[in-house]
Amino acid sequence: MQRPFLTLSRSLVVVAAALIMTGCTSEPSAGSAIHEAAQSAAADISRGLYRHGTDLMDDYVRWADEDTRKSHDVELVGYEVYPDAVHGEPLGVLQYRVSVRAVLTGDTYVACFESTVDYWGVSTPERRGWSIDEQVAPEIECPSHATRINPPADTRPVPVVPDGIEDLVVEILTAAPDDATAQQIEAEVAGRMTQPTGEREVAFDPRALVADGRIGFAMGDAADCLLVKRTEEGVAVLDVPKILLQPGELGCSPATALRPEDQLRAPH
Repeated sequence: MQRPFLTLSRSLVVVAAALIMTGCTSEPSAGSAIHEAAQSAAADISRGLYRHGTDLMDDYVRWADEDTRKSHDVELVGYEVYPDAVHGEPLGVLQYRVSVRAVLTGDTYVACFESTVDYWGVSTPERRGWSIDEQVAPEIECPSHATRINPPADTRPVPVVPDGIEDLVVEILTAAPDDATAQQIEAEVAGRMTQPTGEREVAFDPRALVADGRIGFAMGDAADCLLVKRTEEGVAVLDVPKILLQPGELGCSPATALRPEDQLRAPH
């Protein structure tokens, strides 16, 4: 009577081993190593999204699309916009599907997570939560028929300083008559400059200032600023530290071009 019992016991062991080797076991739960790996992959994507401060959720969707397309495991499968969000508050959530292959079985574990973002990047319930995967990317139920989404197209113009504009401005300011107005200088620069041809690129508006026989000219922003002045000493292209061109500082403006040179040096 003992032989059948022993035979049945051996059979159960063999079946259990087969189940384990083929991955036919219960789904990994939160806290398992493979689940933690999936959650960490989603959280790492969200931590790396920040490019610059933005109140536009579409920016984060495009950045998430860019970064997840470089990932072997994480896909962007959805997002939600908070329509009444104000500056500093959460803008919406990004939804990811993560697929992780188990080393021992070769099976693929799939789970979904979402991350909340605000002006400064990923947002967590606690200030110290940025380093905690569970707060950066809490688990959600995978949307039915989830598939990678395409981000909304960015149709915003990209202002640039056109090629060759420095030489053109120097030529125009050098030849400008003493009674030239700011509007005349701006119109001549705009009419003669080479138009940019890059995707969505447009030229910054030229800006001039005439004061006490001097001419100040500016074009661009803090990241790329052309400043030129004409005084009794001649025409000069200025090299001003970027820190002084930031909003709230002197800025990229024709008035900055006419400031005394000692005000255009980097602060110590």
